Amino acid sequence: MLIGFKLQNFRSFFTEQSFSYLTSSDHMHESTNLMPTGVKAVPRVSKAAIAFGPNASGKTNLLVAFATLRDLILNSTRFSEQQFGERHTPFRFGPAAARPTEFEIDVLLDSVRYRYFVAYDAQRIRRERLLVYRTGKSQRWFDRRVDPASQKDEWAPFSPNFNGPREMWRKATRPRALFLTTAAQLKARQLAPLMYWMEHCLEILFPADVADLSRFAGRIHDPKFKSRALELLRSADLQVADIRVAEPEPAPARPLTLHGAPGVPAVRQPAARRAIEFLYTRPGWTPLWLDSACEAAGTHRLMGLIVPLLDALDHGKTLLIDEFDTSLHPLVARLLVRSINDPSVSSRGAQLLLTSHNTTLMDLNFLRRDEIWLVQLNGNRTSTLSPLLRSSPRKHELVAKNYLKGRYGAVPAIDSYEGFRASAADIAASSRRTAGMTT
Repeated sequence: MLIGFKLQNFRSFFTEQSFSYLTSSDHMHESTNLMPTGVKAVPRVSKAAIAFGPNASGKTNLLVAFATLRDLILNSTRFSEQQFGERHTPFRFGPAAARPTEFEIDVLLDSVRYRYFVAYDAQRIRRERLLVYRTGKSQRWFDRRVDPASQKDEWAPFSPNFNGPREMWRKATRPRALFLTTAAQLKARQLAPLMYWMEHCLEILFPADVADLSRFAGRIHDPKFKSRALELLRSADLQVADIRVAEPEPAPARPLTLHGAPGVPAVRQPAARRAIEFLYTRPGWTPLWLDSACEAAGTHRLMGLIVPLLDALDHGKTLLIDEFDTSLHPLVARLLVRSINDPSVSSRGAQLLLTSHNTTLMDLNFLRRDEIWLVQLNGNRTSTLSPLLRSSPRKHELVAKNYLKGRYGAVPAIDSYEGFRASAADIAASSRRTAGMTT
């Protein structure tokens, strides 16, 4: 499970900002929204958190930071010089552009806590460290940093608790590659749990990912999945009798360009579309199969969320979703979040981190004060991240109403309608041009 995440000098985030699932001593929704860890230093964590804030405040950048760190950990040994440089997207204003980006992720796996830190710029890895807590005291398994004078890596002594051919792994680590990635690919068994979690238990979805229904179509042939998907759709008041994937429609034929033609790339034939169809039945009517193209955007959104949500519930994944409830009715959005918090449905450690503008989710009868996060731009136009709890709302405060009033910040500063107004002279000139065209 994820405990926390820190980032600095990444996109709109300049100063260090922290996100955490760690909870306050508040007892609200304790039996539903929280899960015990069995670890004294981290006794319980939240199952869900939602980040709110104005457009362009940095909510998406927070999830992109997670995705960038995940990409570095899984693929740093494969990057070309250009590909590595493209992963460095610092705050662009002022001297920050030349400074390293920093990430730290804090994960608890089978009662072992891993705190992994990395700093890098467009040229190389500047610092990398892994602290592991098997008891209350940390073990520094490895620590490397660049010497400013020689621009070469300096390595602290490896922990005696970190076993294997460590010197071989160290010598195999290139300046633009992570030691974590290198050692894991060279069969460092003690790093396998962390690498497995990063690859299989951390899923990050952006709007285009949710819009792709190929995963949904690929799972329909599984009777158990199909039954659960139908039940979820019906729970959202979509009266669907059945779902199927229709036979692929033949794609329009295109002339093929042969490989090897000088200066002309080969053209691939487009893949046939796998149409998802819904069965609707009514007494006295002939049953009707409708293509999903006939369905509303909200239905498509819900279908795109079903597979990752069920996978998170079944396998205890940490699921991050940007613009989570776009096109969803607020009650449907609450249904999906509630599924993670319901102990009878979610018992394997699933977690959610969502971004949203839906203030009906800002409800202390539904979420805890430390599960609502605010993202906003400060006076220097850099993103800041903080829990609503920092604003000290009362336990039963109408936080959605007060949020829209600007009591906690993280709302757009709306000044006037001047941008919508056209001057009388502009309108008159436009009318004369239109009249001239019609005559």
